[in-house]
Amino acid sequence: MKNKFIKIVQLKYVLLLVIATMAYSCEERLNSDDELPSTLNIIESIKIGQTTATVDNLSGVINFVLPSETNINSVVLDIKSPDGVTVTPASGTTVNLTNPLELTATSGGKTRHYIINARVLPNQIAFVSDATSIETIVDEDVKAAAQWAKNTYGSRFVFIPFSDLTLNSLKTVNVVFFFYDTQGTSALPQSSLDKKNILTQYLVEGGKMLLGGMATSYAEVIGRDKSGLLTIKGNGIGFVDAGTWAIDGGVNFQNDQRSSPIYNFTQVISTDSSGYFPIINGGYKEDHNNLWDLGPLLGPGHQKGQFAEFENLYGGKVLAVWSGVSDECCPGIIEFKSNSVYAGTIIAIGVGGMEWAMNDGRTNAYASNIQGIYRNSIDYLNTK
Repeated sequence: MKNKFIKIVQLKYVLLLVIATMAYSCEERLNSDDELPSTLNIIESIKIGQTTATVDNLSGVINFVLPSETNINSVVLDIKSPDGVTVTPASGTTVNLTNPLELTATSGGKTRHYIINARVLPNQIAFVSDATSIETIVDEDVKAAAQWAKNTYGSRFVFIPFSDLTLNSLKTVNVVFFFYDTQGTSALPQSSLDKKNILTQYLVEGGKMLLGGMATSYAEVIGRDKSGLLTIKGNGIGFVDAGTWAIDGGVNFQNDQRSSPIYNFTQVISTDSSGYFPIINGGYKEDHNNLWDLGPLLGPGHQKGQFAEFENLYGGKVLAVWSGVSDECCPGIIEFKSNSVYAGTIIAIGVGGMEWAMNDGRTNAYASNIQGIYRNSIDYLNTK
């Protein structure tokens, strides 16, 4: 009796396994006419320009999130599929993705069906401020940064006072640019802190932010930077220094970051003979740093190098430090990439020498490098 009982149990197990396998097979073939060759299990990749779609071969859904400048009425498909598979529309075809488009993959008379969906990112660049307009901004560096953004992005630029900031006002905004500077304190304006929940949700849902100057602290405010290491802060009256200051994008890094988009996405940023990026010439300098001190990551248990350890622990990729700093001490530019909680990306630029207005009235010979790094950062974020 015991052996008979075991055989009955085994038979039931086998039957359940067969039923489960059949059910999975039906689900797996959800988007097919019939049982198909294994080569039809995938569309290897599909791109429009530099944008790669996400492909769900199980459900037959292909999703594009396209840059804001994309003309969705006329895009060219770049499709890779296994040998022997005929895809319609074919790779190289110009299509209109205003509405969902059917794509089929056929081999040996068997066909799989896909639906291509496309969404174009919002295209506005918003400068947010505690002032009511660019004209009423008190700090000259903040005013110059806002005016530069307006001149650079034209009809795509929008100025949003914190008093007017709502989720609805951000619906058409792809990148929020928050630059802040003042003297005597590194504290952010209360009006910005009052909008913490709105900008947190904006980032969680995929919005992008460029934080400059003292505003790098806002990555902490909205919970994206949980390191507690943004502790090097300067807000004094400044001083005269005859030297040229530069930042290091990788000369002394364990992993060189000079190929990062912030240095070459829209315009190539020039380097000096040492490979550094000069940012301010001799003269009066405010030196309002807002930097991370990675000294605590030198202790026991941190064996990867400070930059790698910071990225591993907090999801922040270090893109720049002050030139000549060789011990991976104090990051000045960090990219906080999207993660499972925050779908959006932040670039935080806290290098004090990246001033937008010269207090002594001189012309900064390296102003174009500052503008270029900010421009590259915004344009790069605009494609994320």
